[in-house]
Amino acid sequence: MAQTINRDMDQGADFSFSYVVKGDDGTPTNIGSGYTAYAQMRKFYSSSSATTLNASITGSTGNIRVSLGATGTAGIKAGVWFYDLELHSNGSKNVQRLVQGMINVYPEVTKIP
Repeated sequence: MAQTINRDMDQGADFSFSYVVKGDDGTPTNIGSGYTAYAQMRKFYSSSSATTLNASITGSTGNIRVSLGATGTAGIKAGVWFYDLELHSNGSKNVQRLVQGMINVYPEVTKIP
């Protein structure tokens, strides 16, 4: 079962978070070769359009960094969005949803030309 963690995003600013994949004993899992991480956010869970978040794996530490730069967040409308982070292995034959939740996008006020 995926963890549920809600997050905040500032429109027009860099956004990132890290997630550590851990085994049953609580130690980080080596997720190097053969694994790919994917993360998306959608206004509604059933929306056909999605914003893809960058998801990069740091192999033996079990760390996955999820990010979206300032240019990317600037195009996201303020409000509540849904997201999840999945880990795929063996060519997407095994899929594990690691974390899910809502992202509250706060509107950008300062706009410098």
